[in-house]
Amino acid sequence: MKLPGVFSFRFFGALWLGLALLMAPAKGWASIGAPSFPLAGAYFPAWLLCLFIGGIGAALLRLVCLILHIDGLLRFHLVTYISMGTIIGLIGWLLLFGY
Repeated sequence: MKLPGVFSFRFFGALWLGLALLMAPAKGWASIGAPSFPLAGAYFPAWLLCLFIGGIGAALLRLVCLILHIDGLLRFHLVTYISMGTIIGLIGWLLLFGY
């Protein structure tokens, strides 16, 4: 029995197959390995460093916004500062690792 207005599993199966075929060329990137850097004898992933840079950057931007009295003008504080931290982390990734 087919229910009206409900997507069939055949449609979603084709969608997932299409997405998998689009991602097939990305498999070749895995041979390079993840960028990492040595710290105290252990290798840390590069994204962890960029996460730290983004968090510190967001905290400093919040401090600057509080000093300049811009913080009161913002509506969604959490989303704004998370977005700023993400942007700073991605800029750090671009500057440090170049890809």
